[in-house]
Amino acid sequence: MSMLSLAGKSCAVLALASAATMLTPAAPASATDWDRSCYSISTPYKGISEVMGTVSKTSSNCEDATIGLLRHRWYGWEELDWATLESGSATTWWTCTGSGTYTYKVAVGVDYGVAQYESAERRITC
Repeated sequence: MSMLSLAGKSCAVLALASAATMLTPAAPASATDWDRSCYSISTPYKGISEVMGTVSKTSSNCEDATIGLLRHRWYGWEELDWATLESGSATTWWTCTGSGTYTYKVAVGVDYGVAQYESAERRITC
């Protein structure tokens, strides 16, 4: 009986290992094309009356991406603006209205969000 339960356990372990292998995502065909080093992501900064964030590609081989300017609120991160990064660089911005200090960051989504990169966060007062 102990031999049967041991055999059953080893089959279960083998089945779990096999399932884990099937669930592990495959590497993209060209992982270097959406490596973080493909994108130069600025920390958000304040202009005259707006908060801005800029992202640029470091190589023409880098994938197109979507960038967003995010502000932290009590309920989570709020997307204020977004832009498509197809070549060169793209900037997102949000007009500061009212008063208050918030934390901002810039996010980059590549390949429909499969790869996501973020800038450092910065506290900005409007």
